Amino acid sequence: MEKQDIFLFRFNHNDNITHIQKGILRLIESIELEKIFSPGELVAVKVHVGEKGNSSHVNPDHIKPIIDFIKSRGAKPFLADTNVLYKSERDNAFDHMILAYKHGFSIEKIGAPFIVADGIAGRNELPVEINAPLNNVVYIASEFLMANSIVVVSHATGHIQTGIGATIKNIGMGMASRKGKLVQHSVSKPTIKQKLCTGCGVCIKWCPEDAIAMENSKARIIEEKCIGCGECLAVCRFNAVKFKWDRSSGELQKQIAEHAYAVVKSKKGKIAYITFLVTMTKDCDCMAQPEKYVVDDIGVIAGYDPVAMDQAVLNLTKNKSGRTLAEASYPGINPEIQLEYGEKIGLGSRNYRLIEIKA
Repeated sequence: MEKQDIFLFRFNHNDNITHIQKGILRLIESIELEKIFSPGELVAVKVHVGEKGNSSHVNPDHIKPIIDFIKSRGAKPFLADTNVLYKSERDNAFDHMILAYKHGFSIEKIGAPFIVADGIAGRNELPVEINAPLNNVVYIASEFLMANSIVVVSHATGHIQTGIGATIKNIGMGMASRKGKLVQHSVSKPTIKQKLCTGCGVCIKWCPEDAIAMENSKARIIEEKCIGCGECLAVCRFNAVKFKWDRSSGELQKQIAEHAYAVVKSKKGKIAYITFLVTMTKDCDCMAQPEKYVVDDIGVIAGYDPVAMDQAVLNLTKNKSGRTLAEASYPGINPEIQLEYGEKIGLGSRNYRLIEIKA
């Protein structure tokens, strides 16, 4: 298969912001971003504004050159994300939009409004027929599909269930409606190790489906109610919650890839990808506290193939630190399942050519 061009601008997140913004502008000029939209069209810029307390999400100052470029070509950009399943200030559109504003994703700072693409409660969706091995139809947030074009802005991090969370996950999980997210997570069912459970009740408080009960002073998962979102795993501080990684991680990655394929299929020739490889942490930006960086800053990449983009994330982090981002975060999880499966279903190609540009 023909190599996909992936462009790279190297920078450190502590560099002068004017220098960074100039480099990002050169990057999007290099990929000729204007070819995916026309004047007057609505362009969704997919972002993740970070959970409350998270400080390693993409800097809104790094988004501004993208918005300015789109506006300079006569199109109408807007920032967008979807609601999450777990209890959070991002589980409904009202609180989500307020949090985005607090984190600097505002029309005053960036020059574009922020909307929640799946509505007030995550139910605004449209079906997309894909006829893939796992799903015939998947459900994607309606406003992403209604937009004329999409620019997917991702932040490469480790991920507790998929090894890495980067371009493919930001599309497949990040653009799915609540129903779409439930389908993806339903393959992952956690268990609780009774010997390690202290009965503190924190997992019960944070479970979005009331799928955990207390029995004999120990937590127990009610399997028929569990959606496999992993919130209990994230909040447990006693290592008592376990997932069956050997099965569910691979299935989850395949589900994410199929949902990503639905978006890409719907926006053929009208979608581009920009992924930041700075402030890379063990866990994704859904974590509600600052985290240590696990790989030194590299910069930002851009291109038109999500599989090639994530292959570049693995290769660049390997070259930088001697370990891929996944190996530095969750070495027991194979993140390449989503790439291999993505190739199989036509999401993209792992074969790419890296082109470095200067500010």
